Amino acid sequence: MMSNTTTTNSEAVTAGIQAILDPRSIAFIGASDDVVKWGGVLLHLLQKFNYQGAIYPINPKASSIQGLPAYRSVRDIGRPIDLAVITIGVDGVEQAMRECAACGVRAAMVVTAQFAEAGPEGAAKQQRVLEVARKAGIAMIGPNCMGVLNAHQNLALLNSTALLDSFTSIPTGRIGVVSQSGAVVGAMIARAGHVGAGFSSCVSLGNQADLEICDFFDYLVDDPQTGVICLYMESANSVDRLFSIAQRARRAGKPVLITKAGRTPQGARAVASHTASMAGTYETFAARCRAAGVLLQTDALQMLLTAQALLAFPLPPAQGVALFSGSGGAGALGSDALGDYGLVPAELGAATRKALGEFFSESNLPLPYDMGAAVVGPGKGRADLMNASIEPIFADPAVGCCIYIMTPQSSMPDIARLFTELGRRHGKPAFVVNSASGITEKMRLALIELGAPFFPSLHEAMLTVRDLLWLREVEQRSPDAAPSSHAELPAALHDFLRRQPAGMLSEDDAKKMLALAGLDVAAGALAPDARSAVALAQDMGYPVVLKIVADGVTHKSDIGGVALDLADADAVRAAFERIERAASDLPGARFLGCLVQPMVKGEVELMIGSVYDEAFGPFLMLGAGGTLVELLKDTQLLPAPASVADIERALRSLRCFPLLDGYRGRQPADIGRLAEIAQRVSQLAAALGPRLPELDINPLAISGKRAVVLDARARWAAD
Repeated sequence: MMSNTTTTNSEAVTAGIQAILDPRSIAFIGASDDVVKWGGVLLHLLQKFNYQGAIYPINPKASSIQGLPAYRSVRDIGRPIDLAVITIGVDGVEQAMRECAACGVRAAMVVTAQFAEAGPEGAAKQQRVLEVARKAGIAMIGPNCMGVLNAHQNLALLNSTALLDSFTSIPTGRIGVVSQSGAVVGAMIARAGHVGAGFSSCVSLGNQADLEICDFFDYLVDDPQTGVICLYMESANSVDRLFSIAQRARRAGKPVLITKAGRTPQGARAVASHTASMAGTYETFAARCRAAGVLLQTDALQMLLTAQALLAFPLPPAQGVALFSGSGGAGALGSDALGDYGLVPAELGAATRKALGEFFSESNLPLPYDMGAAVVGPGKGRADLMNASIEPIFADPAVGCCIYIMTPQSSMPDIARLFTELGRRHGKPAFVVNSASGITEKMRLALIELGAPFFPSLHEAMLTVRDLLWLREVEQRSPDAAPSSHAELPAALHDFLRRQPAGMLSEDDAKKMLALAGLDVAAGALAPDARSAVALAQDMGYPVVLKIVADGVTHKSDIGGVALDLADADAVRAAFERIERAASDLPGARFLGCLVQPMVKGEVELMIGSVYDEAFGPFLMLGAGGTLVELLKDTQLLPAPASVADIERALRSLRCFPLLDGYRGRQPADIGRLAEIAQRVSQLAAALGPRLPELDINPLAISGKRAVVLDARARWAAD
């Protein structure tokens, strides 16, 4: 948004958003008595929910609309206007914006569609409207915008059938939502009342011609009514700004949850056709989120439950989950589900088991808690008798979170209240899950009254517990810790790279690059013929390895281009000739010879690589190495440069980590040393940026404290 001479751009944006979310006066350009039309439904919603500001319907064909005096034009109002809501046809919007500019309107919400999302002609119309708004200093949201909501000001300017037909009041709370889809916001509002969530503000952005997702995100960080921020994204104009704001939100103690569309190639195509904007690579975006402590979701409605859980309870103080139920079968199914979501059951301490012995037989003491198995008190299903048997479990230090699977039983509302209050008393999330179908309405209302989320399914509760445990781990990190410095590369490396042409580097050149960067690289030399290969092998000492070097060949093993553990001259000669014949069968391949190097054996093989994403920057990749890397997909992705601590954490998250940690008598690897090697690769990727689009070290052979690069490939983009 353009700034004026007396305010900074940031101040102008904030003032514009305030005029949109907390206007003292609203002019409706295109107001209507017909509540099927946009100009009718939005005006109706304002009055339905008792908005206290001034409302000025604009329609040259009516003297009154929905009981309010109507005006022919904004010019006829004669009073200050904070917000103009524009719902007329696309060809009239530019003139309407000019009239707003002439009257000093502070902000405009353009609901009208058929702009940039409709093609080049619409994009040109959008640009003309934007130029008028910016020249006048009018903050604009939209066009193609479904509206906004400010629950604390009774401002309902978001067209949602659920709001219009079902709600008597706006679901009010501390969740702030910014969305690049109006329908997603509508669905979240529709569900909020059912699961007990409440909003501070909800924003549907439309085409983001002026104000965009980061502007509202930044605003919500400072909004005192907002405690958790939820974003639905398809793209971002500035990824660096997005994550800078996320770090600011973290310092302010406000969790950030993002649901991003475009996780698959099919999803990415749908995004492009829907929003006239491009989506970045999902995996790299997810890595940026993890590094920034942003909780990435796959479902906006699940995001709503997690957000409300964060407002209702503190983060779990421990990893263990305690399950409760009125049925042994439900508890058993819940126990099975824990493993499906990577959660662990709490192991109760001796003192807790002793306290529970008053109520349960020895065989029923382990979790899950089965109310029906109690000898006294809880078995009768009365909440007033349950407290003594439940509270010891809440107090156990191994328990971080509690879940009650509510099967059909008496006193369900009272049990839910007791469970929630115990969770708050002991500082632990306590989630009540509906497993009693349609007879839980009173229980649901009891939870909503307490500000606790109502979980319609065990699946959603388990996902939320997993979310909260991840955020607990994030909270233990220092929010201001620098990931790593952008290390200066050696001059010799710069000189070497300066001489490289654009394209795939040969294995030999890729290894030279890594050696100059400070990595331990297996020595090797190129043999153009079998005789030279035998001579090199004899100089190096047997056993040796031969690897094809040919233009047009990158996956050497796939075409039989690698021969291992060659023990004598005859084996080297035969392997060279076999590889040369294989190369002659490849169309377009130009055989240059074989790389000869000593046979180095490692107890474990890792892959370390880097990739540059045009949208999200450079990344470090760690994973299980060898020829099955694509099949196993055991990888971790980190923004580059990465810190040693983050790399160590990523290494421990790999499924293959037990192999590094001394599995079945193997010599444990030096994890700190591996992290330092990976950090050096990450610094190389960060320093070279788009000039190094991709790099693969595979395998890195690891044996105890030594880690050697056996093979590498890289693509160089020069300058």
